Amino acid sequence: MNQSNRFLAMLLALVAIGSTLVGALPARAATPSASAYYEAAIAAMQRLPEPPAATFTTTFHSNGLSFSLGPLTNGSTAIYVTWGGNIAELGQQRYRTWMRAHGDRTLNVDAKGKRYYSTSPVFVPTWPGAYDFLRYGWDGKPATSKALHPIATPPPGLKTIAVVSAISPGAYRIDDRGAALCPDGSPGHALHLTALYDPSVHTLSRVVIDTKTMRICSLRFNIFETIVAVSLGGYVQMNFGDVGNYWVVRSSKIEIAIHTFGIQVKHGDATIAYTAMKFPQSIPLSMVTPPKPSPSPSPGASLGASPTASP
Repeated sequence: MNQSNRFLAMLLALVAIGSTLVGALPARAATPSASAYYEAAIAAMQRLPEPPAATFTTTFHSNGLSFSLGPLTNGSTAIYVTWGGNIAELGQQRYRTWMRAHGDRTLNVDAKGKRYYSTSPVFVPTWPGAYDFLRYGWDGKPATSKALHPIATPPPGLKTIAVVSAISPGAYRIDDRGAALCPDGSPGHALHLTALYDPSVHTLSRVVIDTKTMRICSLRFNIFETIVAVSLGGYVQMNFGDVGNYWVVRSSKIEIAIHTFGIQVKHGDATIAYTAMKFPQSIPLSMVTPPKPSPSPSPGASLGASPTASP
C-alpha cells in the first residue's frame, strides 16, 4: 500500500471512530423557551408553603414622596402617597406588623403606639400578597372582584389562579433576556413580558427566576393612572428571598412620576423593607380586627396600649 492509500485508510478510520463517539454521547437538552421558563416559575411559586402567621418590621424609606396611613370609616386603614410640601419628617416610617395566615388582615403599630388595621397587600410580604398587590393595587382585593379574563386553553399543570389572573402566561408575549442576578446575588434568568390584551390588568413587565430553584426572585409590574390631563406612572419591583423556611418578599422598590400634558412635574421613589421576621403558629383574629366604632366617642378616648404579643 503506497503512502497515499495509507493516509486515506487512516482518515476513514478516524472518521468512523468519531462517528461512533458522537453517537455514544448523550443528546443535549433543548434550551427551554421563555414561556416554558415562566410557566415553570409560576408553578414553583404556587407550591410554596405560606406561613401560618408572621411578625416583622415594615419600614418605608421615601425620597420625593411620602407614604402615610389614615383611618377609614370602617376602622380599617388607607394608604396615602403625598408629594410636595415639607415631607422630610415623613421620609422614613416604621411599623411593627402582625399578619395572620393568608394575609387577610394585619395590625401595624407605629413608634408612638398608634394602631393601624389594614387589608392592604403592602403589609403582606408573601407570594399571595404579591399577587394581590399586582392584581388589585394598594387597597387589596375588593369585596366584589372585577371580571377576570380566562384564556381559551389553560396550560397543563398550572392552577386556576395562573390562568385567569394578572399572571396568566397566555396574556403576555414573553421574551428571553438571558442571564441576570437575583437580589441576593444568586444566578438568575430574566424574562421581559408585554401584555397582549387588557394592559391595565396584565401589568407584569419583568421577572427574574432563580435558576437553581425555578422560583421567582424578582418581579416588576407597571402602575399607571390618568385623570384628564394628569397621569401617574411608574413601577413596583418586589425582591424575594429565604427567611426561615419560607420564600418571602424581602423588599419592594417603588418609582412614581406625575405628568401634566406630557411634562413630568413630580417624581419620587420609595423602598419598603421587611425585617426581623418571625413565624408564630397563629395570631388571634381579635388582634388584627379593628374595634367597632363607638356610637359616642369620648373626646379624650385613648387608642390603647401597643400590642404585647411577642414578635
